[in-house]
Amino acid sequence: MRHLISLLLLGGILSAAVPGDSLVWVGVRQFYNYSTAEAIQTLTEARALYPDNPTVHLTWAAALWLHSQAHDPVDQTYEVLENALRDIVPVYQELVERHPGHPVYQLYYGSAIGLQARVDLGKKEWFSTLVHAYRGFRIIQEVAEDHPELMDAQLPIGIVETYASMSSFLVKWSASLFGLEADQEEGMTKIVRAADSGEFSWIEASSVASFLYLWVFNQPEEAYRFSRRLVASFPRNFYFQIMYLESMIRLGKESDIPGKLEELQQYLPQLTPIQQAWYGGYLAYEQGLWAFSRGDITTAHERAAWAVSHYGAELDVILGNAWLLKGMCEDLEGQRSRARTSYQRCLELDNLTTAMDQARTYLKQPFGEQR
Repeated sequence: MRHLISLLLLGGILSAAVPGDSLVWVGVRQFYNYSTAEAIQTLTEARALYPDNPTVHLTWAAALWLHSQAHDPVDQTYEVLENALRDIVPVYQELVERHPGHPVYQLYYGSAIGLQARVDLGKKEWFSTLVHAYRGFRIIQEVAEDHPELMDAQLPIGIVETYASMSSFLVKWSASLFGLEADQEEGMTKIVRAADSGEFSWIEASSVASFLYLWVFNQPEEAYRFSRRLVASFPRNFYFQIMYLESMIRLGKESDIPGKLEELQQYLPQLTPIQQAWYGGYLAYEQGLWAFSRGDITTAHERAAWAVSHYGAELDVILGNAWLLKGMCEDLEGQRSRARTSYQRCLELDNLTTAMDQARTYLKQPFGEQR
């Protein structure tokens, strides 16, 4: 459910060029490159100049939210987003009323309603989460069904189909409430189409595709394809850089990796303290993974241990991989009891990544015996 709600943010963006799009794109580039204050200023100006632009209001709300996430405590970020939604939902409702049957405005209206579910989720208001997610997603789904040529509208559909296909019966049942089948292949097809052909949503679609191919489906060559484009377009986005770096490590692109590691090490102190808490653990894990790939088990162990003890991000995917790497190092060092503990800590996260399968395997048989 969390993945569905998060992607309602930009999943409904269309490719139709309308007045104001060029200025909106300036703001989009700014906030994906972590210049969130500048993005807010740009998009506030765009809202005033182009109030009928369908993209500008939701993108403005996204910029406010991302800025708050980089600077404020978590509870405050939800307040910022909720206040922004109180502003933009009536705007979209009015635009829909003035343009009945127009898919662009309907899609953004649904996205804005659905994004309220992200606030509810953060507040652990489960019933409101489901209600807003359902209301928003149904609007998006109707637009996607009526206008299949709109690639950007397919992204949230693809995410739900893919996520549900990998999840428990309860999640599959929840997806069925939206009238969706839990079909991984069809879901990924939609995500990849949005990444390859979407006008605005290619960014989020490429990010989701990189994430899934890298940490869920173990296809680093596909993750490399999508993350490379993201990094080329948004070089200041640390998260995109991390996915690109790991895909290079796992593909053995040795000549490019030391320079990328040094670049990110120098960039990390320039982030906000909250961002440093998020990404410091990410980078430590990647340093450990690179050391491990070169046979430097001592450094790999030290970096993995640092990552798990200093981890400050909400997303626990790299945390699971760091626990797994720590256990693998401990197995190779003959510390079987500690390795088992690390694998168990990995499994406690119970996320959908390949790290879970590996940890189960190494609990039964030490990593060194698998090689």
